[in-house]
Amino acid sequence: MYIKRWLRAGIHQKNGMELERLTGTPQGGVISPLLANIYLHVVFDKWMQINFPDKPFERFADDVVVHCKTEKQAKFVLKMC
Repeated sequence: MYIKRWLRAGIHQKNGMELERLTGTPQGGVISPLLANIYLHVVFDKWMQINFPDKPFERFADDVVVHCKTEKQAKFVLKMC
């Protein structure tokens, strides 16, 4: 429920006007990193487990390090993302 509210929340401008947002998280909003982390956990982490189960990876918020043994493997994983 709260995630839906954050994703639908409008933007209050300094001049008092309110803008409606249709997509994404509030840019620079304090909740944006948390929402991005939830999304990446559900989507990217699961995608890696399904498509590259033999490749360990570390994710720090929206930064990812995939541990590959060769440059060729790294380029392939990057191409698939």
